[in-house]
Amino acid sequence: MDPTLGELDQADVLIENGIIRKIGKALSATGAKVLDGQGMLILPGLIDTHWHLWNSLLRSSAPVPGGPAFFETQQTLSKRFTPALTELSVRLGLADAINAGFTTVNSWSHNIRSPEHAQAELRALAGSRINARLWYGYAQDLPPASPMDFADIQRVHTQIQNMPQGRIDLGLAVRGPERTDVPIWVAEFEFAAKQSLPISTHVAVTKQMQKQKAIQQLASRGLLSSRVQLVHATHADPEDLTSIRESGASVCVTPLTEMRVGYGLPPVAALHRAKVPVSLGVDTLVLSGNANPFMLMQTCLNLALATTGDEQAMTARDVLHWATQGAADIMGLGEKIGSITVGKQADLIMVNTRNIGMFPVIDPVNSIVQSASPAVVTSVIANGKLVKHNGVLVGVDPQALAGEAWEGVRQLLQRQPSRSV
Repeated sequence: MDPTLGELDQADVLIENGIIRKIGKALSATGAKVLDGQGMLILPGLIDTHWHLWNSLLRSSAPVPGGPAFFETQQTLSKRFTPALTELSVRLGLADAINAGFTTVNSWSHNIRSPEHAQAELRALAGSRINARLWYGYAQDLPPASPMDFADIQRVHTQIQNMPQGRIDLGLAVRGPERTDVPIWVAEFEFAAKQSLPISTHVAVTKQMQKQKAIQQLASRGLLSSRVQLVHATHADPEDLTSIRESGASVCVTPLTEMRVGYGLPPVAALHRAKVPVSLGVDTLVLSGNANPFMLMQTCLNLALATTGDEQAMTARDVLHWATQGAADIMGLGEKIGSITVGKQADLIMVNTRNIGMFPVIDPVNSIVQSASPAVVTSVIANGKLVKHNGVLVGVDPQALAGEAWEGVRQLLQRQPSRSV
């Protein structure tokens, strides 16, 4: 994804002290550990920009006909998440992320019920060894007229700034104009600016919500900027897209969950035509079932072509950019991650093209977007360290994690969950 280098065939990548030092053919590296990349596609680690990791334990518990709605169940169950269950849930989601080829995640934590919940998130993120942004949010049942815990956000901000390695940073996850009173969301945007924190909000998710014209409320107050991430924007109109582009703000789309919860079809083609910076998110395992960045990319591509009737409206390279360098740029980390470039952090994944369903590879970018899945992600390197190798997560015991997850779900549902034999 480095436009200067393009695609290289039969090339080597030399990693030293977590940094990409050389790229080329037949590199000399005496004493180096060699990972055999024959038959592999090597690409930058993938970047998720919106994920409610805290509710990963509720995987695939999406609403069914006749049952309670998604947000109703989330409101009820969110109160049962202790700090320990939150940490376990985030760990489960992070294991999914690494397995799928993500080397950077954005944990949009909108169930921080206490400072202890925030610490639980941080422990899980710090233990994962991949890059993360904690979007410090609010409790699910925080009243619209109640402010966020600014004091604890400042505490966490200081704590993260003092953490070694700089793998984790902080953002502010707010309810925004659609879910809070004007004095609340204005104060939250002002606080984020004073703390030099990026800020993110769900917006225009339904036709009813769009009637509030939240994007225009933000634009009219001059609050849109490159530090603002708008999530979903499913029903944003042309005026909104113009305001977003002119301000430098970005949009994160999560097509699999947006469709599953009934928000509608994300306007990927319109966003692309408007030249709005776009990134992709898993959103929640409750609705998506698992982490699959390749399905996210393919779905966006297919939606753009289907909704425009133009099979050339977008390309596989466009959506791969959204999941790599584009996402890194949006996060303000474009000089550090997002492409295989000398001097950048060594975040790489190896995709096995010898697996059934992958070969023959006629075009590597098309194959990644249209053929790949987490099952063909053989190795994942984050910060120059292997976190998945030969198809196995490093430092994660899946059986032990499964046992913890079953017990966690039992506590949340207050009944024994189903176990497959």
